[in-house]
Amino acid sequence: MASKRFYRRRFLNRRGHHAGAYVIADCKISAPTAPDKRGWISADVKISDCFRVADLDFGGGDRAAIRNALYKARLLRDTLIEFTEALEKAAEEWERPVR
Repeated sequence: MASKRFYRRRFLNRRGHHAGAYVIADCKISAPTAPDKRGWISADVKISDCFRVADLDFGGGDRAAIRNALYKARLLRDTLIEFTEALEKAAEEWERPVR
């Protein structure tokens, strides 16, 4: 397959905070099992907040599963962007002097 494997491991907390918060994202295409097959997309994201771990599966081996995986990933991306914007506004409001 022409696609390169995507792998990222990042710690979520800044230095000096809990060390167990991380995100691991992994995406690769498995080799086809027969000449007329496309193989399988193995894609998952693991997120830990120091105490709990969530493992999100975005893989699939047919068009419907891949379309659904892309839908989930895009929805998650858009939600995290909106969440980040809301958190930034909340932080700005929190920084304002108390009267």
